[in-house]
Amino acid sequence: MCGRYRRRSDKQRIAEVFHVGMDLAEIYLEPEDDVAPGSIQPVVATGEGGRREIALMRWGFKLPDRHLFTARSEGIERARFWMESFRHRRCIVPADAIFEWSDMERGKKKQKYELVIPDREPFGIAGVWRPWKNPKTNQWERTFAVITGEPNEIMQPIHDRLTTILDPHDYEEYLAEAERPPVHLLRILPAAEMRVTRIGSQVH
Repeated sequence: MCGRYRRRSDKQRIAEVFHVGMDLAEIYLEPEDDVAPGSIQPVVATGEGGRREIALMRWGFKLPDRHLFTARSEGIERARFWMESFRHRRCIVPADAIFEWSDMERGKKKQKYELVIPDREPFGIAGVWRPWKNPKTNQWERTFAVITGEPNEIMQPIHDRLTTILDPHDYEEYLAEAERPPVHLLRILPAAEMRVTRIGSQVH
């Protein structure tokens, strides 16, 4: 379900891969090996005048009873909570690897896996964003969630969800305003394009 990912690419590399035309002088990014929900991260979005930008947003929508940091691709264009964001506030989340843990019975060690796409660093995760008023600061922030879908053949033995990774040819269409939201771009990544490595375990 993508609760962690790695981002090592710097702002110049992100701008190059996602064709960002903004001035990067005010953007400061440190590489992060274990990006977690609640942290501030760079996403690629459409800014004023239709210009593509790198924006710093908080990962996850903090509600009184839960923390939503992923959105299901199935029916997202009709889901009450996500519909408006998917129609008008789509974004792309740069990542160099995704971490996932296998489902195990409680008390047993969960195996940790790293998922990468060779020769695509960074790759683009489909995301949505929306404004959120931080109750601690009383300030409005932009927060984002990553989209997940059905697992491919590699992911099926590990987890029942797979982060939705966009094809580079689809970046422009995914970010562009459209009369109909681009549900057709939320495809399952072919297993042949991924490499999965088991890297550790932890007690669940």
